Order: sequence, then C-alpha cells, then structure tokens
Amino acid sequence: MPPDFDQLTSEPIAVETIQQVATEVLETMFFTEAEPVACEHGWLASATCACIRFEGSHRGEMLLGVSPEAADPIAASFLGLDPMELTEAQRGQVIQELSNILCGATLSRLWPESKLALSSPELTSGREWPAEGLLHRCFVIPEGMLGISIRLAPQLTSQS
Repeated sequence: MPPDFDQLTSEPIAVETIQQVATEVLETMFFTEAEPVACEHGWLASATCACIRFEGSHRGEMLLGVSPEAADPIAASFLGLDPMELTEAQRGQVIQELSNILCGATLSRLWPESKLALSSPELTSGREWPAEGLLHRCFVIPEGMLGISIRLAPQLTSQS
C-alpha cells in the first residue's frame, strides 16, 4: 500500500530523495550546482513556475519554482544558447521540461514499483502554491533560487 502524505513527510528519505534528484539533474543536464537552503519564499511571487500532476498508485502534483534571475541561465545552458538569445517561450518550455524530469525521477525513486502517469507540465504563478500539505525543499543555485514541492491527494475510490 502506498504511503500517505503524513508517512511521506515524516520519512527523511523523501526530503533526501528530492535533494539527490535535484542535485543530479541540475548538475548533469543544466550544468549548475544546487545546495539545499532554509526556505524563504518571498521570491516565489515573481518566479517562473510549472505544475505537473501525477496519478496511478499515487495521486498528486509537483510544483517547481525558479527565481527570475535563474530562469534564463538554466534555460540557456540546457539549450546551449546565450541567455540573450532566449525567447520567453523557450524559457517556459525549459522550466516545464525541468519539472517533468524532476517529477519523473523523484517519483520513480520514492515509489519504484508504482505505476504513475504524468500530465503535461503547465506554467503557473508562484502565488498559486498552497501553503500547507507539501513536501517541500528550496535550493540555492549560483544564479538564484529553485523550489520543489510535492503534494499528495487522496486516492479516488470507485463505488460499486
């Protein structure tokens, strides 16, 4: 039986998994370093954010926020472009792809035996992030800040 949210957040392995995945993905695919930091969320209101939903043996969503000063360097390094060459659309697409990569890698490590379907990532506003019920971690990268949150939703039960 999949763990519920309270079990997930009470296990240090969940936060450690988010940290490991974020560090590996950002270093290998985005050529930047990520260090966990204490959360101060004032920057989220202006962040480029993406939301990706998942369902199957677990149901919920992952939110990713990237501070404005970090979005261009991350997108440029992923695409192999100069930051001045980036378009708004490219920046958004890279943040969506980053959310997809982080979500898939994190969930597959948390629940390797689970069957999950991921939605297409959608750009969203940092102000839409719920304040509670999240497994959350903030990171500082050389260019700015990055935040990752996972929220589990109750499983739907079918009625006979």
